Amino acid sequence: MIFGCGIDIEEIDRFDKHYFEKGRLSDLVYDLFTSKEIENFSVFGKEAFLKGFCFKEAFYKALNNTEVDFMDVEIIFNGQNGFKIYTSKKIDNIFSDLKITDIKADIKLKENYAVFKVLLIKQNNDD
Repeated sequence: MIFGCGIDIEEIDRFDKHYFEKGRLSDLVYDLFTSKEIENFSVFGKEAFLKGFCFKEAFYKALNNTEVDFMDVEIIFNGQNGFKIYTSKKIDNIFSDLKITDIKADIKLKENYAVFKVLLIKQNNDD
């Protein structure tokens, strides 16, 4: 059963304008991503920052909980489209309370934009 679904679409040019300053990461990046993410994204280039931001926005839309922030979930890339999602203890507790058992996520990168879809799957009450 689906608990929540979130989608985020980011224009590549608009993202680049706000998150990179003179070829460097803007201060805003350090507010949005963990040091582990920044290190990982740096291996894959600025496209990884776009995908990471897009994921986090979609995730928070799906969860719809004001008690969590951008540092409570991490996405770590392990290839062009491969990634692993890590959640904080706070999110683990929320998931446990809400009986959310899985995160399904998918990224599509197009020429001018990126789209990330996130589904939070809840344990079926019939189980």
